[in-house]
Amino acid sequence: MTRGPTVVQRVRWSDVDKMNVMYYGAYLRHTDAAEAEFFRAFGFTYDSLHEQHGIWLARVHLDVRYVAPARLDDDLATHAQLEKIGGSSIHLVLPVERQADGKRLADVRLVLAALDAATLKATRVPEALRSALQAH
Repeated sequence: MTRGPTVVQRVRWSDVDKMNVMYYGAYLRHTDAAEAEFFRAFGFTYDSLHEQHGIWLARVHLDVRYVAPARLDDDLATHAQLEKIGGSSIHLVLPVERQADGKRLADVRLVLAALDAATLKATRVPEALRSALQAH
């Protein structure tokens, strides 16, 4: 399975509630960083996809299964893995783990849709991106 680099980020004060448990929406900050680094590892940034290939990648589906709480000052390790590439979609799996003990905290699934930058209508995933991801 094509996998991006692991991104480690600390749970910040602004991420937690009064119990020092990370707020559910804060997980997206961690997965967003892992998603960006996934594409960067294969030679693509969101700007390059727009400027060189004329597309945007829109998040069209998000599913999160929370397994255990993250707490203030935990270092969380996240990476993106390619689950599948459709005609105009890219499906990623992003597990979130506590770095200290490897405990799985959340399982995130994300579906991105390739959109034509001019019309914002669904379009094919660029062949260069498809080939780079499938080569690994």
